[in-house]
Amino acid sequence: MYTYSYEIPKQMSMQNRLPLTDENGNFHCYIKKRKPRISTRIVNNLFSLSLNYCFEAVDRNEKNIYSISALTFKLDYMLTTPLQKIVLKRMREQLIENKYTWQDNSDTYVFLQHYSLEVRLFKNNEEIATVKLLDTRNADELDNVFITLFEII
Repeated sequence: MYTYSYEIPKQMSMQNRLPLTDENGNFHCYIKKRKPRISTRIVNNLFSLSLNYCFEAVDRNEKNIYSISALTFKLDYMLTTPLQKIVLKRMREQLIENKYTWQDNSDTYVFLQHYSLEVRLFKNNEEIATVKLLDTRNADELDNVFITLFEII
């Protein structure tokens, strides 16, 4: 099991690079946010349907490892890696929970977004990771995000 974390300032600017570190404090990559395409921003502002920003993971040299962004006029997301683009198809799981699915080679991935600020990732029906946002009611400056990998993907 591997645990990673990063901290999100309440007033995060577009220039912020959030270091992703493991439980020993070793740096792995940066998480960055950027503005989505203008058409996606317009739709989001009108209907509040999707991500307000695109998110990227970059290495120390600013080389893109992956990015995730909302698709225009849909509630699906696009996961982009240096080798491929994958559409994450959204399905409503319950009233305020979402489920995203995609195929990669012969593997099926499911990403469950829970109302309790927890996300669970499954590969072929086996849970492989969780992402949790700590309770932030008492925090004024930072939100803490913890990622737990149960196996190397």
